[in-house]
Amino acid sequence: MNLEYLKEFVELAKRLNYTETARALMMSQPTLSKHIGQLERSLKLTLVRRDGNSLRFTNEGGALLPFAYQVLDAVDDFEAKARELRIAPVPKLTISGLTDEGPSTEVLGFLISLLSDKYGTGCIEVKSQYNRNLIDTLEAKEVDVVYDPVPYDETPQDDSLVRLHVSDLHLAAIVSNDHRLAAQDEVSLSDLSDETFAKYEGLYLSRSWGYIEQLCERHGFNPKARSIHCASVAELFTLCASLGKTVLVVGSNFGDRLPAGIRPFCKVLPISDPDAAIPFFFVYRKDNENPVLVDAIRRIEELPTPPLRFGCRDSS
Repeated sequence: MNLEYLKEFVELAKRLNYTETARALMMSQPTLSKHIGQLERSLKLTLVRRDGNSLRFTNEGGALLPFAYQVLDAVDDFEAKARELRIAPVPKLTISGLTDEGPSTEVLGFLISLLSDKYGTGCIEVKSQYNRNLIDTLEAKEVDVVYDPVPYDETPQDDSLVRLHVSDLHLAAIVSNDHRLAAQDEVSLSDLSDETFAKYEGLYLSRSWGYIEQLCERHGFNPKARSIHCASVAELFTLCASLGKTVLVVGSNFGDRLPAGIRPFCKVLPISDPDAAIPFFFVYRKDNENPVLVDAIRRIEELPTPPLRFGCRDSS
């Protein structure tokens, strides 16, 4: 349906005169008559009828007229909103980091539920950038926030970036089925003090190693480690099938994802210590004035720290 013809139909309804309406619309009367006829054919209805020298609406034309006004009002509102968006786009929060991995999807859901009352459910935009340095990404202003277990030694010392603790991911140990610890249902960190850890490198999970090392030190020992290069999750799964005497410490979510074909070779043991968790942060620029980010940070800071815990045990 041609909206211009609908506008001409409404103008004709105001005057009930082709000549006056055509003059008001700055068009010829034959052109106006032709457009109204085309509108009638598209609707398969007669809208106006000549009665001698006068013009009157048919019952169908009169019934459709209020809806014509509604359509044209909606078009006006649509165009006004488009103009508004050109001047001030809809505010969004762009996030990158570990946004496709395990409990990270829960974090995205948390953000949407936190902000949707004010900004709608489409307020979050995810940009997957596994291979980009988070500092470079933030300093280039490509995203508003990065979700990551970023160690303190990777953040600038000039306080240009802020880290906000938003979740904890509890740890699990994966051992071969013939390992001495495989007979247990869970382990403590002290059980691992004499073991050799697999220190995975070349994968984004390697960023967690610093926290694992600090955790072991807090529990009284320096972990022995054997560096293993893993370029993908598939290689990490392969490692689980051939650990030998090595212990692999990972987030509990990774243990839950072990494929059935690999489980006969190894066992996932939850680590019982309440503090055996990797902290995850929102990292953002201090000078970022995006109202969605400012609002999100304010609301998160009003919640318990951290607001999200995955596979974590009650420290009480």
